[in-house]
Amino acid sequence: RIVGWLLDVIATVTSAATERKATATVSATTNSQENDGILEIAVRAAATLKRYLSWVDLRLVTHPNLVNCLLDGMGGADAATVSYNNANTGNDGDDDLGDATAHDDATPGTMLAVECASCLREIVTRGMEEHKKVALLLELKVFGKLCKLSGLGGEGNVNGNDHRLRKLDLITVDGTQIDAVVAAAELVNTAGLELIPGWELQCQISPTSSSTPMVQPVNMLMNQCLELSFSCLAYDDIDVSGAVIDLVSRILVSLEKKESFWNNNIETTNLTRGTLCNSLLSRILSILHLRMKYPTDFQFDYEDEDEAEEEMYRTHLRKLYQRIVRFRPQLVLQFIGSCLSSLSQPLSATSPTEIEVALRLVFHFGEGRRPAPGAKTALRDGPFREIVIALHRSDIASHSHREVLLLYYDLAVRYSLLLKEMPELLSSLLGALTGNRGLQHPHPRVRSRCCYFLLRIVKSVGGKAMRPYVEAVVEGIQSLLFAPASSSCVTSTREVFPIPPNDALYLFETTGILLGTTGLDVDLQQRCATAVLTPHIRSIENILSSPDLTNDVEHYGEQLSVSISAIAQLSKGWQNHPPSEVQTVLAAAVDVCRNVLVALPSSPLVRNRTAVLLQRMMICLGEAILPTMPDFLTTLLSHCTTEDDVLDISQLILQLCIKFKENAVPTMDVSILPFLQKVLSIQVAETVVVPSGKEDSNLNVHNVSTLPPHLTTQQLSIRKHAFACLHHIVAHNVTAALLSERNIGSMPDILKFMNDGAITAPDLVMKKSCTSFFSLLIQQWGDSNTSQGQAVNGFFDFVHNVFVPGMLDCVLSNSFNAKDALHSRVLSEFGNALWFLKQSAHGNDFNTRVVEPLILGRSNGVDVTGFRNASCGKDMESSVKALKEALNKK
Repeated sequence: RIVGWLLDVIATVTSAATERKATATVSATTNSQENDGILEIAVRAAATLKRYLSWVDLRLVTHPNLVNCLLDGMGGADAATVSYNNANTGNDGDDDLGDATAHDDATPGTMLAVECASCLREIVTRGMEEHKKVALLLELKVFGKLCKLSGLGGEGNVNGNDHRLRKLDLITVDGTQIDAVVAAAELVNTAGLELIPGWELQCQISPTSSSTPMVQPVNMLMNQCLELSFSCLAYDDIDVSGAVIDLVSRILVSLEKKESFWNNNIETTNLTRGTLCNSLLSRILSILHLRMKYPTDFQFDYEDEDEAEEEMYRTHLRKLYQRIVRFRPQLVLQFIGSCLSSLSQPLSATSPTEIEVALRLVFHFGEGRRPAPGAKTALRDGPFREIVIALHRSDIASHSHREVLLLYYDLAVRYSLLLKEMPELLSSLLGALTGNRGLQHPHPRVRSRCCYFLLRIVKSVGGKAMRPYVEAVVEGIQSLLFAPASSSCVTSTREVFPIPPNDALYLFETTGILLGTTGLDVDLQQRCATAVLTPHIRSIENILSSPDLTNDVEHYGEQLSVSISAIAQLSKGWQNHPPSEVQTVLAAAVDVCRNVLVALPSSPLVRNRTAVLLQRMMICLGEAILPTMPDFLTTLLSHCTTEDDVLDISQLILQLCIKFKENAVPTMDVSILPFLQKVLSIQVAETVVVPSGKEDSNLNVHNVSTLPPHLTTQQLSIRKHAFACLHHIVAHNVTAALLSERNIGSMPDILKFMNDGAITAPDLVMKKSCTSFFSLLIQQWGDSNTSQGQAVNGFFDFVHNVFVPGMLDCVLSNSFNAKDALHSRVLSEFGNALWFLKQSAHGNDFNTRVVEPLILGRSNGVDVTGFRNASCGKDMESSVKALKEALNKK
């Protein structure tokens, strides 16, 4: 009774305010202020009602009086020309007047419309089954009332001749204050999403007939929903249009999955039966084409908050477009053709907004085509192929707007397969890209993007297609790379604009690809590579000679790091071993980079770029890089202070082991122990906290199991690099580095380190790597043919006394789940280790040092036959599983 009384009071106040507003005269200032006061009370009443609706019985909140009151309230919004000042009524703006108070010019009538829409959304979203939700929407008549308020007929006919009939104008911008229109669009979106599942249910109940009593009213409801959603989508405001994107997307999904149901059940007077689907898609395409256009004052500044919102809105529209392409590619293709044919000629003089949206339709067409890759599939369509060819043959590259130009280049990259087949199109595109419409465009954004586009084009079309243009392109790039970078300069023939250093890296990579993949003579490759690198190396040497080099590490480090990256990018043109003549040029560049590292090792950027360069040189120079690696690694390790440094060095060690195997032993001999020491020191520095006044120079490495979780994560992220490096050393036959005179004394510490990882590391991937480390070492040293017999014997003693007992405890514990995939991999590696141990020269001790004390010692009744008779690692794994199950039963 209390809830019913509250709803009755709120409905009465709201209804009275709506009636007073409808009958009040605008000229009567006193009456207007009095009405505003009443409306503000109504706004508070509706806001209060919204908070209770989800708790009130559904029979009460769907009472016709209340629903009609809320629907009438949505028609009370004022036009955008009406202003409202809170000071007129003494309101200080702090009171809760609803969602619309974010806009100072929103009138009480508009705020009431917003709150009424929010209340209706609360009612519509009440949880229930689909058929009951349809019945609720039929009872509420939300769509029908909104159609009347907005001037849309039941069939969606617009009363366009009399906009005064629209109390909620969804057609004319500023016809109604935007807050109310947004609220109405959100209500349409919510109600539509609730309606479609129930409406689709009719497909299962009555797939071919519309004579069922519930079908025709529901179809009328869907007609109204479509008209409202399309009107909102076409509205010239991103908040209104964006509010119904989810609903339109859901409509497209339904059209795609239940096309025949749509064609057979939705009837309109203007369409023949069975053509509704194409009609709806064409209408949506027209709206998308309209709304995808950027405003005439749009500056394409995506760092600006408003423009970023505009771009995000259009991103959502493009997703709708791509869905239509997937569903009806031929229909979209016809639409694209009509849009392009309607453009004025020449294209270079067309309005930027018109040509940009047309290019967008072509560009994103490939994203929607299936099967993947969509661009390749799209080019199989003859009409679409002709459209792209026509664009290339037009004067679009001469358009004055930079974003149109960039979109055309982006389009050319996406459909670059066509350029490979038609060299004449490639020639004109390269001319535009490398000229004053591209790399020498006055705007820096165009120059920056064109560096990337040129690289993509060269990669896409391949060396054979680029062969006729190599010399000209390389010469042109060289002239741009070494132009004065401080400002534009004027030569005797033209103004040369500088290329930003980071964007110039794309040009270096482009040059390398042109030299290394187009089949040039070796002598020509060497000459061109020398011509590119000589001025570049000279500029590096000039920087190194600066007296302020070490005083401004950040400034010079950034410059030198880019220079090192340029050499690495250039080398990408030779994926396999380049000719010896080119290797000589690259080796000389590596020597210069070593001087850079020695001169400025304190720069993190220099260290990182040097590591990247060395990875590239391992591919290009092969074993010729090995003599220089110890010097590089020594310098890198001496200034290894962060986890990023550890990552860079560990990647170098991994690649050395993988690529050169036993030939990497000399390098690993001088590097692995300092690397491990750095890992442990950085780990301690980042995780150990010493209380004030209790500093101790002898810091011990903490076991990860005793640290807080956040420190455990930090330690493991560092230690995993050491685990991986030691595992790769053993896995790729670089084990001799561990037994060298330099490192053999540290073997006990290394074994303990890896044993801790195998037993205590919470990360199962690390645990598997550490276990595999022991398994591989047992296999390699099992025949006792190594010259370091004493060290090997010590290793097997460690395995028997420490590793095997610890792993058995770990595997047999309740926390180890042998059925889990990652746990199973660890168990598999341990099984291999036991098998190799049994087969080794120390296999005679397997029974006395493993089976009897470690297995039988746990329980006398355990069957150890499987361990004694095992013939492979899999048998050992099965025996451990059987032991675990037997112990669990006991």
